[in-house]
Amino acid sequence: MASITILSAVIFSIAVLSSADFVTVKCHSSIGYAGQPSKLHCVLKTEESPEIEQVFWRYEDNVVLIVKDDAETEQGRFKLADAAWRTSKDISLLVGHTKISDQGRYGYTVVTNMGITTGETRLDVKATYSQPVTTYKLDKDEKKVDLTCTAKGGYPKGAIHWFDGHDTNWTRGAQTTVTEEADKSFTLHSTYTSADASYAPYRCVVFNSEWKEEGKESVELDITRISKLSSSVETKHIAAGVVVIGSLICGLLVALLICKRRSQRLEHQDYFDPPDPEEGKELKMEADKDVEPKSL
Repeated sequence: MASITILSAVIFSIAVLSSADFVTVKCHSSIGYAGQPSKLHCVLKTEESPEIEQVFWRYEDNVVLIVKDDAETEQGRFKLADAAWRTSKDISLLVGHTKISDQGRYGYTVVTNMGITTGETRLDVKATYSQPVTTYKLDKDEKKVDLTCTAKGGYPKGAIHWFDGHDTNWTRGAQTTVTEEADKSFTLHSTYTSADASYAPYRCVVFNSEWKEEGKESVELDITRISKLSSSVETKHIAAGVVVIGSLICGLLVALLICKRRSQRLEHQDYFDPPDPEEGKELKMEADKDVEPKSL
């Protein structure tokens, strides 16, 4: 290992002094996924046809691969992706069983018969969170519930959101902690306390760093208890509605009854109203005038 480090240092020193501008390598950043192979794409680009003699790859301060005289000195999980690299001029680095700790910048040095060139490229690593695991605990009155949700193994940092049975987001009322593990992955743990049990079922949804959903789990509470709570709420609402509607109907009936009685009284008075005395006297006098006395 010491000899490899010394050799790489010598090559890098030579590269700085004798790099040829007409020998270039085109690379682009790569994204790998934890547990899967990752490829750092790099290809030699030139109008000439140089012969590649040696290839060196390093990660941070460590040399991870040396290719010389058709022989690869592999360092664990690292090797050239293309076995025909001499003819294809493809010096891409293949990282086997990628780890989160493999994320970072990688440097290369290519020695050809036309000169030496060096450069860097980058590997970003992502890891998918595990399926969330949920638990719950009802209080003594069975009206409130404490909810927990845990997702592990993700990278970069993600988030947990809570939704009720009506798709209302209650995340503001929850507390979420993010813990970095030894392998640099993250564990998300969220607690939502004193949630209204009548709004069940609740859903724990895990989002990655790009706010894409990676997993979800529903919290199904005790159906009997929740049905009792829901029935109680519905019964109260129905009873209140019946009382209001009944009061309105009674009020209308009383108003109609009063109006009807008043109407009957007025009709009765018009029919049995006694005649005016003065008017009777005038009628009698007129009748006496019309009767003349008979002569004897």
